[in-house]
Amino acid sequence: MIRHLEDLTVQPEPYADYRPIFETSRLNVTHVRIHPGQTVPAHTHTDEDQVYWVSSGSGFVELAGERTAVAAGSAVLIPLGTEHLITNTGSEPLDYVFFVVFIPERP
Repeated sequence: MIRHLEDLTVQPEPYADYRPIFETSRLNVTHVRIHPGQTVPAHTHTDEDQVYWVSSGSGFVELAGERTAVAAGSAVLIPLGTEHLITNTGSEPLDYVFFVVFIPERP
């Protein structure tokens, strides 16, 4: 199966636009575009590991309170149970794709 970004349905939030790419009982892949100056609020997942891959823009990620700069080409591993957030500090959108592995597999 192949999907193209321009064909994906946008699920808007005040701080970002989400475009689900793939979702199965074990995997979720979603494109996120954070608006300039906005933050995806801090949250924790109790049933998944997650990876962010930043494709454009710049900002920072906080993992368990530790802040690290990210930009195009950055990859971030977010282990299960780690509180995290991501902020766009630039004047352009910050685009990233998140990859989630559900633990255990969802029904």
